[in-house]
Amino acid sequence: MNQVTIKPLTVADIDMLRQMSIDTFVDTYASFNTPENMALHIAAKFDKEVLLNEMNDKHNYFFAAMLNSAPAGYIKLRTAEEPEALRNRKHIELERIYVVKEFQGTGLGYKFIQYCIDFASVKGYEVLWLGVWKQNERAFNFYTKCGFEIFGEHSFILGSDEQVDWLMKKELLI
Repeated sequence: MNQVTIKPLTVADIDMLRQMSIDTFVDTYASFNTPENMALHIAAKFDKEVLLNEMNDKHNYFFAAMLNSAPAGYIKLRTAEEPEALRNRKHIELERIYVVKEFQGTGLGYKFIQYCIDFASVKGYEVLWLGVWKQNERAFNFYTKCGFEIFGEHSFILGSDEQVDWLMKKELLI
C-alpha cells in the first residue's frame, strides 16, 4: 500500500466516483438487503447528478485513494449535519469511507482514517464523527480500533427500509 496516493476529487472524476460508489456499496450491502432497496438507494444516492451536486456543495470534501492509476477507494467528509450531542462543538462527519473490495484488508482504511484526522485537525475541527450500521460488525470493530466511541444512534433509510446506525466520534487534538 506504499504506492497509494490520496488526492482531492473534482467533477472531472465523476464517472470514477460513481462507479466506485456503486461497486463498493453493492459488494458491502447487497447480501443484507433486497435487490429493490439496493436499486432505490443507488438511484437516490449515486445518480450522476446527485453526486455532482454533492461535489459542488461547499460542505462536502471528496478524496480518492489511487494505487498507480487505479482507484482503490474514496472518502467523503461533510460539515452540514449536526447531531444534537455535538452541538456547540466544531465537528466534521466522515460520511463515506468506501474501499474497493480487492483493497480491503490492506491497511487502506487506516490510511483513510489518518487522512481524515489530519485534514480535520488542520481545519481546526474538534471531533471527527460517523454513522455505522449496527449490523456491520466488521466496520464497527474497525472504527473502535481507530479510537471511535459510540455517542448515539440515528435512522438511515436504505430504499424503503429503515435501519439504525451507531453514531461514533473521535476526539481530535488540535
